[in-house]
Amino acid sequence: MKALGVKGVLIKAAEQGYITQVACKMPECFCPEELGGACYFEPVTAESDWSPTNEHFPLSKKDGGHRTVDNAILAHRLCNRIDHSIRVGRGHARDLDRVRKAREEAIRRNEPHRMYVQAVDESGEHIEESDASVTEKTPKAKKSPEWKSLPDDEKAEYLLTHLTLPDCTWTDEPRRKGEKRDAFIRRVLLREVADGEATDSDEVEDTETA
Repeated sequence: MKALGVKGVLIKAAEQGYITQVACKMPECFCPEELGGACYFEPVTAESDWSPTNEHFPLSKKDGGHRTVDNAILAHRLCNRIDHSIRVGRGHARDLDRVRKAREEAIRRNEPHRMYVQAVDESGEHIEESDASVTEKTPKAKKSPEWKSLPDDEKAEYLLTHLTLPDCTWTDEPRRKGEKRDAFIRRVLLREVADGEATDSDEVEDTETA
């Protein structure tokens, strides 16, 4: 989150284990899957709909909740605003329209270019072009990023040098309370553990001894 420009209570909440994943945790995330979904964020400095913000949860600010590490979740700016509008009964059609436009823009960027051809009739004469005369190239299957297929040691090195990649892009396992990103990556991919922590094999040996 620091790479995104996040500061304050959200960073403290992550350091203390209250936030374990860089993902929008609102009851409903409105970020289009075509854009990246809940795990997609733009830097704080962009001040965009998809910049990270703090949301008071489980006790909302309206209900007396305070800005503390145990009452904080990560949220997209727009998802936060829409959720508030829903709770207070405020209209939010314009915000939903922003979501629709973001989805359309993401689809437009991901679509292959169209190839236009001029149609002819059976006699070989050109006929007026219409939507039927437009042939689209067959979309290519979306390739998974190359780094995802790297061996665990190389993947760990890649993740440690690319700080903006959220946990949900490479694992479903949550962080332990207070576990920092680099330690989490080393534990999951390199099987490294911090001093004083037991490995799975140690736990098995202790069980057998007992």
